[in-house]
Amino acid sequence: MSRAQSSDTESELGDIDQTKLSNVGISDDESQYEGLTATESAPGAADTADSKETSVIIHGIQGRHPCGYCKSSWGSRSYVMIGSKLSCRIYQRLIDRGWRRSGTLLYLIDHSDSCCCYYPIRAHALEVEARKSDKKVLRRWQKRFGMQNDPNLGFFENVNAAGGAELKIVMDTTAYSDEKYSLFEKYQKMVHGDATSVHSFKEFLCYQLLTYEQPQARDSSAETREEISRLLPHGLGSYHMCYYIGNELAAVGVIDVLPYYISSVYFFYDPKYSDLSMGSYSSLREISLTRSLHRLIPSIEYYNLGYYVPGCKKMVYKAHWRPADLLDTISFKWVPIERCMDRIARHPGFCTFDPELDHRNIVRDKSETLAAAMPALNMPKEVIGKDIDSMVIQLSPMDSGNSVIPLPVSRLSTVSKNMEDFALQACATMGPDVVKDVRIIV
Repeated sequence: MSRAQSSDTESELGDIDQTKLSNVGISDDESQYEGLTATESAPGAADTADSKETSVIIHGIQGRHPCGYCKSSWGSRSYVMIGSKLSCRIYQRLIDRGWRRSGTLLYLIDHSDSCCCYYPIRAHALEVEARKSDKKVLRRWQKRFGMQNDPNLGFFENVNAAGGAELKIVMDTTAYSDEKYSLFEKYQKMVHGDATSVHSFKEFLCYQLLTYEQPQARDSSAETREEISRLLPHGLGSYHMCYYIGNELAAVGVIDVLPYYISSVYFFYDPKYSDLSMGSYSSLREISLTRSLHRLIPSIEYYNLGYYVPGCKKMVYKAHWRPADLLDTISFKWVPIERCMDRIARHPGFCTFDPELDHRNIVRDKSETLAAAMPALNMPKEVIGKDIDSMVIQLSPMDSGNSVIPLPVSRLSTVSKNMEDFALQACATMGPDVVKDVRIIV
């Protein structure tokens, strides 16, 4: 078992160029907004804390791109939006609907029409038990740094102590530095044989999309606040978890710390430390961090590993840590992975795991298109929710500066049928409870 040496986002998004994203087809004619002001919008257009912290530019369904997993040129499609800033709480809710991010680009795989299956996976960090291969990684670190296993400590406490005084981990912001880029460039060249650039590194791993925010701690004591500050200097948000061996930057783990998860984004390291199974060790450290944070922030319980892709050898490691759940992307329920594997084997194209759904109509055994497999992209108005007509979405025309038009969904069809279709799809992909708290730039 080893952690993949390429990120989810690289493989899923292929060569999507943010500068070439298509728009969603909303008219540029500003007359469609005439007469719409904040004063006449429907009740409920309150400016919530999350809405102040979250704004996105919707680009909708994008064209196909080659698959980094099965190498198919047919590939898959994604529903895409670009975030300018994103609340940790909003992103948490998006993850629970199957979304992932690459830098500021947020994407949702179209499961109805893709070459591979992408099932979001999370491990129950508090209950994870070390397996034989995990213990082997620990022994390798202990041998390298002259450390002994302490029988008075649990496995993950020994993982934290494995590097001794030579290993230091710094929870840094995602800010660019020459030191980080030099390591990333070396990793890309020696491990993947790829060229890179400062621009792509910044765009992929350095732009600060998530807004830092204070977590809900177990109590307000000075001791708790001090310990949280030590582990999370800026609160919830994105971090570069920098591994220093001696005084040398040896690896960087890019993580998002959210209200319920630590979400693994990317990991890169100096290839000269390959014998230490750096990827596996970093996953153990991230699980350990999740456990440590739970004692201070009780809501943090899970370690999110992105997408599990059945049949892809380099993604097999994601199912290593148990117990774990896969997200049913039809019902948006997390299901124990043991209940999923048999159905995946019988329906390798796509399937649902929710026993309350009609499985026969929501499977894709080959590569055929199945609209029913992606209701989030093809959902009738009545399915989204009975209260959708009373909902208000916050629209911001591209050239309007910071002005926002709180617009009742019930009025959209009178403004533009195209606008109504756009809003319904945004509601379906993000979920009605999320979209009302997001400033949507069109």
